[in-house]
Amino acid sequence: AESADIIRYLYNTYASWTPPNELLEWASQSVMPVFKPVFSFLAPLQAGSSSEDNVYESNLQQSLQDIRTEISSHPVVIYTYELSPFSSETKLLLDALQVDYKEISLGKEWIPGLLSDATKRAALLLMTGQSSLPHVFIDGTSIGGLFSGNPGILPLLKENKFQFLIQEATAKFKKE
Repeated sequence: AESADIIRYLYNTYASWTPPNELLEWASQSVMPVFKPVFSFLAPLQAGSSSEDNVYESNLQQSLQDIRTEISSHPVVIYTYELSPFSSETKLLLDALQVDYKEISLGKEWIPGLLSDATKRAALLLMTGQSSLPHVFIDGTSIGGLFSGNPGILPLLKENKFQFLIQEATAKFKKE
Protein backbone atom coordinates (compact mmCIF):
# COMPACT_ATOMS: atom_id res chain seq x y z
CA ALA A 1 0.00 0.00 0.00
CA GLU A 2 2.85 2.38 0.78
CA SER A 3 4.36 1.85 -2.70
CA ALA A 4 1.03 2.65 -4.30
CA ASP A 5 0.84 5.89 -2.29
CA ILE A 6 4.34 6.86 -3.44
CA ILE A 7 3.52 6.10 -7.07
CA ARG A 8 0.24 8.04 -6.84
CA TYR A 9 2.07 11.02 -5.30
CA LEU A 10 4.80 10.96 -7.97
CA TYR A 11 2.26 10.68 -10.77
CA ASN A 12 0.07 13.48 -9.41
CA THR A 13 3.06 15.73 -8.80
CA TYR A 14 5.20 15.16 -11.89
CA ALA A 15 3.25 13.43 -14.66
CA SER A 16 1.27 16.38 -15.94
CA TRP A 17 3.57 19.23 -14.92
CA THR A 18 7.13 19.87 -13.86
CA PRO A 19 7.64 21.99 -10.77
CA PRO A 20 9.05 25.45 -11.52
CA ASN A 21 12.50 26.68 -10.59
CA GLU A 22 13.20 25.97 -6.91
CA LEU A 23 15.19 29.19 -6.52
CA LEU A 24 12.15 31.21 -7.60
CA GLU A 25 10.01 29.30 -5.13
CA TRP A 26 12.50 30.07 -2.36
CA ALA A 27 12.52 33.76 -3.36
CA SER A 28 8.73 33.80 -3.44
CA GLN A 29 8.47 32.35 0.05
CA SER A 30 11.47 34.02 1.70
CA VAL A 31 12.30 37.29 -0.04
CA MET A 32 9.11 38.56 -1.66
CA PRO A 33 7.09 38.75 1.59
CA VAL A 34 9.66 41.25 2.87
CA PHE A 35 9.10 43.43 -0.19
CA LYS A 36 5.29 43.12 -0.31
CA PRO A 37 4.72 46.23 1.87
CA VAL A 38 7.16 48.17 -0.33
CA PHE A 39 5.37 47.08 -3.51
CA SER A 40 2.00 47.92 -1.95
CA PHE A 41 3.26 51.37 -0.97
CA LEU A 42 4.93 52.09 -4.32
CA ALA A 43 2.15 50.90 -6.64
CA PRO A 44 -0.22 53.85 -5.97
CA LEU A 45 2.69 56.33 -5.88
CA GLN A 46 3.96 55.17 -9.27
CA ALA A 47 0.43 55.59 -10.60
CA GLY A 48 0.30 59.21 -9.42
CA SER A 49 -1.63 59.00 -6.15
CA SER A 50 0.42 61.82 -4.63
CA SER A 51 -1.01 64.38 -7.04
CA GLU A 52 -3.60 66.74 -5.59
CA ASP A 53 -6.03 66.58 -8.48
CA ASN A 54 -8.63 63.93 -9.22
CA VAL A 55 -6.74 62.54 -12.20
CA TYR A 56 -5.34 59.59 -10.24
CA GLU A 57 -8.76 58.57 -8.93
CA SER A 58 -10.29 58.88 -12.40
CA ASN A 59 -7.46 56.86 -13.97
CA LEU A 60 -7.74 54.25 -11.21
CA GLN A 61 -11.47 53.82 -11.82
CA GLN A 62 -10.84 53.48 -15.56
CA SER A 63 -8.15 50.86 -14.92
CA LEU A 64 -10.49 48.91 -12.64
CA GLN A 65 -13.08 48.90 -15.41
CA ASP A 66 -10.43 47.87 -17.97
CA ILE A 67 -9.36 44.96 -15.75
CA ARG A 68 -12.96 43.81 -15.32
CA THR A 69 -13.38 43.87 -19.10
CA GLU A 70 -10.08 42.06 -19.71
CA ILE A 71 -10.65 39.28 -17.18
CA SER A 72 -14.10 38.60 -18.61
CA SER A 73 -12.78 38.44 -22.20
CA HIS A 74 -10.99 35.09 -21.87
CA PRO A 75 -11.15 32.06 -19.54
CA VAL A 76 -7.56 32.61 -18.35
CA VAL A 77 -5.90 36.03 -18.18
CA ILE A 78 -2.38 36.66 -16.92
CA TYR A 79 -0.88 40.06 -16.14
CA THR A 80 2.89 40.00 -16.55
CA TYR A 81 6.16 41.91 -16.65
CA GLU A 82 8.27 41.07 -19.68
CA LEU A 83 11.56 40.79 -17.73
CA SER A 84 10.18 39.03 -14.66
CA PRO A 85 11.49 35.51 -14.08
CA PHE A 86 8.27 34.78 -12.16
CA SER A 87 6.19 35.80 -15.19
CA SER A 88 8.39 33.81 -17.57
CA GLU A 89 8.21 30.70 -15.39
CA THR A 90 4.44 31.03 -15.09
CA LYS A 91 4.01 31.27 -18.86
CA LEU A 92 6.30 28.25 -19.36
CA LEU A 93 4.20 26.25 -16.92
CA LEU A 94 0.91 27.31 -18.52
CA ASP A 95 2.33 26.45 -21.95
CA ALA A 96 3.50 23.02 -20.70
CA LEU A 97 0.01 22.40 -19.32
CA GLN A 98 -1.41 23.50 -22.70
CA VAL A 99 -3.49 26.23 -21.07
CA ASP A 100 -4.83 28.78 -23.52
CA TYR A 101 -4.38 32.19 -21.88
CA LYS A 102 -4.49 35.88 -22.70
CA GLU A 103 -1.37 37.76 -21.61
CA ILE A 104 -1.49 41.43 -20.69
CA SER A 105 1.94 42.98 -20.11
CA LEU A 106 2.24 45.96 -17.80
CA GLY A 107 5.75 46.71 -19.08
CA LYS A 108 9.26 45.39 -18.69
CA GLU A 109 9.31 45.41 -14.86
CA TRP A 110 7.95 47.36 -11.84
CA ILE A 111 10.96 49.69 -11.73
CA PRO A 112 10.19 53.31 -12.74
CA GLY A 113 10.86 53.79 -16.43
CA LEU A 114 10.19 50.12 -17.17
CA LEU A 115 6.57 50.05 -15.98
CA SER A 116 4.19 51.06 -18.75
CA ASP A 117 0.87 50.82 -16.88
CA ALA A 118 1.38 51.83 -13.25
CA THR A 119 -2.30 52.68 -12.78
CA LYS A 120 -3.38 49.16 -13.75
CA ARG A 121 -0.92 47.74 -11.22
CA ALA A 122 -2.41 50.01 -8.54
CA ALA A 123 -5.89 48.89 -9.62
CA LEU A 124 -4.89 45.22 -9.29
CA LEU A 125 -3.68 45.99 -5.77
CA LEU A 126 -6.97 47.69 -4.91
CA MET A 127 -9.04 44.91 -6.47
CA THR A 128 -7.15 41.89 -5.12
CA GLY A 129 -4.65 43.02 -2.49
CA GLN A 130 -1.80 41.88 -4.74
CA SER A 131 0.37 44.25 -6.79
CA SER A 132 3.06 41.72 -7.68
CA LEU A 133 3.07 40.00 -11.04
CA PRO A 134 2.37 37.61 -12.57
CA HIS A 135 -1.26 37.77 -11.62
CA VAL A 136 -3.56 35.07 -12.98
CA PHE A 137 -7.34 35.19 -13.29
CA ILE A 138 -9.43 32.13 -14.08
CA ASP A 139 -13.03 32.81 -15.08
CA GLY A 140 -12.64 36.37 -13.83
CA THR A 141 -11.46 35.26 -10.38
CA SER A 142 -7.99 36.05 -9.06
CA ILE A 143 -5.95 32.99 -8.19
CA GLY A 144 -2.80 35.04 -7.60
CA GLY A 145 0.63 34.24 -8.96
CA LEU A 146 2.79 31.20 -9.49
CA PHE A 147 3.58 30.25 -5.89
CA SER A 148 1.15 32.30 -3.83
CA GLY A 149 -2.00 34.35 -3.96
CA ASN A 150 -5.54 33.07 -3.77
CA PRO A 151 -3.94 30.43 -3.48
CA GLY A 152 -1.62 30.53 -6.56
CA ILE A 153 -1.07 28.15 -9.48
CA LEU A 154 1.29 25.73 -7.71
CA PRO A 155 -0.90 25.21 -4.65
CA LEU A 156 -3.86 24.52 -6.98
CA LEU A 157 -1.79 22.05 -9.00
CA LYS A 158 -0.65 20.28 -5.84
CA GLU A 159 -4.28 19.98 -4.74
CA ASN A 160 -5.29 18.72 -8.22
CA LYS A 161 -7.72 21.63 -8.60
CA PHE A 162 -6.02 23.73 -11.29
CA GLN A 163 -6.98 21.69 -14.35
CA PHE A 164 -10.57 21.42 -13.12
CA LEU A 165 -10.80 25.23 -12.80
CA ILE A 166 -9.35 25.63 -16.30
CA GLN A 167 -11.76 23.10 -17.81
CA GLU A 168 -14.72 24.63 -16.01
CA ALA A 169 -13.80 28.18 -17.11
CA THR A 170 -13.19 27.11 -20.71
CA ALA A 171 -16.50 25.26 -20.90
CA LYS A 172 -18.36 28.21 -19.39
CA PHE A 173 -16.69 30.63 -21.79
CA LYS A 174 -17.64 28.50 -24.82
CA LYS A 175 -21.32 28.49 -23.72
CA GLU A 176 -21.46 32.28 -23.59
